[in-house]
Amino acid sequence: MAKGKSCYACGYAMYAEKEEYQPKGTWVTYQCRACAHKEKIFESN
Repeated sequence: MAKGKSCYACGYAMYAEKEEYQPKGTWVTYQCRACAHKEKIFESN
């Protein structure tokens, strides 16, 4: 499950749009609820 993140562009909460599970962690695509900014990051287990 994604940890959660704040948008660096506007500071609003982002939600996990897509999660891709890997053996050593998860690729999470976050999308901002306010400005529609997207960001893909890797989160370790």
